[in-house]
Amino acid sequence: MDAKLSWDEAKRQINLRKHGLDFALAGAVLDSRYRLDIPVVRGAEPRTLSMSYAMGFLAVLTVVHMARDGSFRIISFRRASREEREAYLVWIENECDEP
Repeated sequence: MDAKLSWDEAKRQINLRKHGLDFALAGAVLDSRYRLDIPVVRGAEPRTLSMSYAMGFLAVLTVVHMARDGSFRIISFRRASREEREAYLVWIENECDEP
């Protein structure tokens, strides 16, 4: 994994219980060459919602993160919602630049 990750440990534990996904594995999405990034704002805080198909999970996964101190600060890591999966599949079929 190339991505440098950071997180709040309490949020990581909550995410593990709620979604069954460990922030430490978010590089499966963040290092993907087929990653779709969507800028979002929550409150006044800019964030990025990143989606990618993760082979190790056999699912489209979503990571919500922000840039902080040269790393990806992970906020949430979960399976993509149906709407997110559909948007990702449309993007991969029509707009993704094949590396």
